[in-house]
Amino acid sequence: GRLATRTQFGSATAVPVVERRGAWLGVTSLLAGNNRLGWIPRSAVTLTRTGWRVYVSLGRQRITISYGGHVVKRLRTSTGVTGASTPTGHFAVTDRLRTGVEAGPYGCCILALSAVQPLHLSDWDGGDRIAIHATVDVADLGRPASHGCAHVDDADGHWLLEHIPDGTPVVIAQPPFHSGRGSPA
Repeated sequence: GRLATRTQFGSATAVPVVERRGAWLGVTSLLAGNNRLGWIPRSAVTLTRTGWRVYVSLGRQRITISYGGHVVKRLRTSTGVTGASTPTGHFAVTDRLRTGVEAGPYGCCILALSAVQPLHLSDWDGGDRIAIHATVDVADLGRPASHGCAHVDDADGHWLLEHIPDGTPVVIAQPPFHSGRGSPA
């Protein structure tokens, strides 16, 4: 595959570098697929740093956000039900989207991720992509109830959009997390 300079939603492409081998960078990318690295030449990119990390706990139904290794915020979430489970692994935020329809199925806000799953929803332009997005079904927060995405309430959706940049690493796992970088349990 070939990384475009823009995502399917029009954002500038930003991918986290998770490994270096000589002149090559191993990146988390939608093109590489779940839990696989894509390799890009170091000479083809501009590197920037982000201290943000997002951890989604399937077992605890909680999202933990850290900055600089310190927990900043914890959010209740609702992840995928059996048959539409949320994929686990290391992913990245690819796009930050405002829906303009807070009462709709994706609430106010969407953080599209590089994660994919077999289930395809016809009303979601992202196809088989997984996202962290707001929901009007806040009674379901704290237990699996989604088609694979991680749901949050609108207030948390707004907070995520304001703080979490594209390219932020996202770990989705059963606890404990094993990212090797001081991730919260």
